Amino acid sequence: MKSRIFSSKYIKTISKGQIWIPAFIALGFLLAFPVTGMVKLSSWSDLKYSALQSQILYNNLWKDGFVLSGLIIASIAAFINSVNGFIYLYSGKKTDYYHGLPMKRSEMFLERIFSGLVYYLIPYIVTEFLMICIGAARGFFSLNIMGMAVRMLFLHLIIYLVIYFSIVLIISVTGNMLMGILCLGGMYLYGIVLNLILVAYGQSFWHTFFSEYQYGGFHTLLYSASPGTLILDMVSAYAEGKAGKLLAAVIVLGVVFGVLAWIAYKKRPSESAGKSMVYPWISIVVRFMVVIPGGLAVGWIFYPLTTGKARILWWIFGMILGTVIIHGLLETIYQMSFQGFFAKKSQLLIAGLLVAACALIFQKDLLHFDSYIPKQEDIASVNLNMLSFDQDYYENVQKTKDGDYEITDANNWAEPAMAFTGKNGIGDQTYKALQDIVAGNPKSEEIDGDYTYYSSIKYTLKSGKEIYRKYWIGTENLSALVKGLYEEENLKEQKFGFLNLDQKYLKNIGLNDASGNGYSIFQNDSDKMKQLLEAMKKDVDAATAEDFMQTPEVKIDFAYQLPGKQDVNNMIPGNTNANVQYANWIVGIYPSFKNTLAILKETGYPLTVEDLDIKKIMLNYFNDEDGQQEDVTYEKPEEIKALKEALTVRYNGYVDKDSEIYQNIYVSVYTDKGDAVNAYGLKTEKLPDFVKEKITELGITQSSMQMDAPVTKEETVYTDDSEDMVSQEIIGGADEPTSIYLENSGDSGSSETE
Repeated sequence: MKSRIFSSKYIKTISKGQIWIPAFIALGFLLAFPVTGMVKLSSWSDLKYSALQSQILYNNLWKDGFVLSGLIIASIAAFINSVNGFIYLYSGKKTDYYHGLPMKRSEMFLERIFSGLVYYLIPYIVTEFLMICIGAARGFFSLNIMGMAVRMLFLHLIIYLVIYFSIVLIISVTGNMLMGILCLGGMYLYGIVLNLILVAYGQSFWHTFFSEYQYGGFHTLLYSASPGTLILDMVSAYAEGKAGKLLAAVIVLGVVFGVLAWIAYKKRPSESAGKSMVYPWISIVVRFMVVIPGGLAVGWIFYPLTTGKARILWWIFGMILGTVIIHGLLETIYQMSFQGFFAKKSQLLIAGLLVAACALIFQKDLLHFDSYIPKQEDIASVNLNMLSFDQDYYENVQKTKDGDYEITDANNWAEPAMAFTGKNGIGDQTYKALQDIVAGNPKSEEIDGDYTYYSSIKYTLKSGKEIYRKYWIGTENLSALVKGLYEEENLKEQKFGFLNLDQKYLKNIGLNDASGNGYSIFQNDSDKMKQLLEAMKKDVDAATAEDFMQTPEVKIDFAYQLPGKQDVNNMIPGNTNANVQYANWIVGIYPSFKNTLAILKETGYPLTVEDLDIKKIMLNYFNDEDGQQEDVTYEKPEEIKALKEALTVRYNGYVDKDSEIYQNIYVSVYTDKGDAVNAYGLKTEKLPDFVKEKITELGITQSSMQMDAPVTKEETVYTDDSEDMVSQEIIGGADEPTSIYLENSGDSGSSETE
């Protein structure tokens, strides 16, 4: 009998009246492959892409565009074929008829799978071959294209079978269409919804919870707990050539679904049609899987609506309400009667206790989530988001086997390329600083001025596991951490990696002087550029961690243009050259960088506060207690001289000297070239007597807040597409033609609050 159901004659017989299925699937694949391909080829021709660019785009179409369009049609085909083959199980009469035929259940199962595959594969192969012929007619044919076509065929076939068997499994364990739709939706959405609930609770109760990156169990729920998200994740990785593990996972999932569907179909009682759930134990599992997250979700809806002690009471009320209602509705659907709303009271009680236990885990942090830190010997590296407290900007550049460059910028701080690591994991000083940060991390409502910086940390363990946290970090602990990263880890190599690049890629050097104004220097003098790079390399190699903890008064911006492959996402029509990638480094020049400062001195620009020609200084005195403030401008030479001795540049937030700055005075400096851009403060120990008298007069007491003064201007990043530039008068000894650039960019972000 098995050989007969696989014969062409048998397929023709059972296909009478169902020819619309392969016809509809063929129409779908016709749109997904040939029509899509012709539209793309025509648009590339109209946009005047070169032959090489068109070839690159066409190859990408086979591993990305066609994969996505084919995925949609394959999913639709799997839905149509599975429902068409097994929907009869929801009808008692049809079930009695089919199960009365002289065929074994296993043979009937295989017959429906085989006929569905025929309806799917024939249209697919024909339309894919037609697309290959269209491409060949346009000059795009190679063994590589044939290989991609075959790989795509198997990829879509695996996706088809996973979706097909998942639907068959749901139909086989449910007894009516309503429950089938609900269970199918649950299968494909459960992981996503559960992830959202857990993330919401994590953000509400765990002070160090980091939700921007999905990792660990959260990543699994979002990307792997649902067949749909797992397939999408695999397709995305396939386009990047990294689908190996995910493809294996999808294949295993398809096999599991196939086996479970076959068992559920074979053992399904014929009289199950019309019931909600065929197997009672599955209904119990589903009940708890739905009621527990549902109760937590309804409770959380009530939680943020109020504050204070009443919040907890409303939260508990919401959890009780949600648990009871969701349990009752689910039991009503099971029994198809409202009389079952309060049935299964023992299971309702158990579900309620489990909801309460889950809530306590979050509210009391029974898992010690906030206090957790991996063991030092288990940590391979750490990543630190330094954008909130470090005005330096750096990128990581790696040369590929093809001679191109891959660039990771500081905004992607969590990428492996930006990791800080020593010879064997992380050092003792770094780990001790991390322990102090974790131990001293306050709850949000306990935060005071000592916790200026809110930063993110990623731990990468030697096992490959990744862990993310967010911490409030005081200046003392932050200084210890950064010093450890300089002394024991590779922070120095990360920040100054551009010194290892070929000078031919360096296109511009920008100097931000002691006033914060920006200038292009050594623009037409490659020898001076070389001297500056060599001097800086000597200084960096000789610098200690203590040197990097000082306050720099000037910054240099190094702008590089590096070769790279043509990217299909930003390809310029007609451009036959390799893409140019831009990379920037903005680094402070520290007092110990004597060689570098000697070269910069030749430009004639002010390199220290002492070098500034200050015309006036305005101090904004503010009183924290009554909110009063007063602006006082000082223009007398003796006043400016006294203030100049106390003046210091506010730079990186981890510099210890920041704690020596008087916090209740904002400083505005005006030079002969206008308003200085840098942020300044006054050292407490060097406050002039007339400033102290003004403080006493206004009744100001030193603020407990260790915060950076707000910065309203930011130094220019020298790139080709910089906007809002204002050219000013040329001064100093810069090369011709040199312009001064200022850019109003808002707050420099020296501190970050939640």
